[in-house]
Amino acid sequence: MNVIARMAAILLSLALSSCSHYIDAEPFSQIKSGQTFDRQGAYRLNPGDVVNVLVYGDDKLTGEYTVSSAGFLAIPLIPPVQAAGLTATQLGKKIRNALRVLIKKPRVTASITGAKNFRVFFAGEVNSVGVISLTNETSLLQALTMAGGLNDYASGRIVLVRKIAGQKIRRYSTDYEDILSGRGQLDRLNLEAGDVLIAE
Repeated sequence: MNVIARMAAILLSLALSSCSHYIDAEPFSQIKSGQTFDRQGAYRLNPGDVVNVLVYGDDKLTGEYTVSSAGFLAIPLIPPVQAAGLTATQLGKKIRNALRVLIKKPRVTASITGAKNFRVFFAGEVNSVGVISLTNETSLLQALTMAGGLNDYASGRIVLVRKIAGQKIRRYSTDYEDILSGRGQLDRLNLEAGDVLIAE
């Protein structure tokens, strides 16, 4: 089990054990971003993710590759390419540079076809408790909709449990109505890999 999966399991355990009582949390205005996306909102690759690499004019190099546990892509004819932490665009540029010793003016594009570790967890008073795997940016409102919304027992308080830099776990809370109304642009807040959403 990789680091993200272990951390997600710990977060979910903490969340589920806390559902029976009020969870102390900071306001959403204090929320800290994780490492899932760059500043432009592009997803950063993680071990286990699957990438489609298209090398124009070369079918032997074109194909799907999986980021290794060490964070590399193994592409024929070139040394392993560091992929973890890069966006698909950055990875495409890195592969293109590596291929220049073999191909004159290589044209390369990379796209993510499977984000294995981009998973979010739902607990508490939502209609669908469990895990959802995502492949692109997903807002808080979209995620709650994917979980079926709140059930009839929900008070309307939403708690987000997130791991931030340094492995520290933080808890943030808001009201469901604030998310629906877009107050403070909460409806546009994107989730990070390993986030746990708890509906009280």
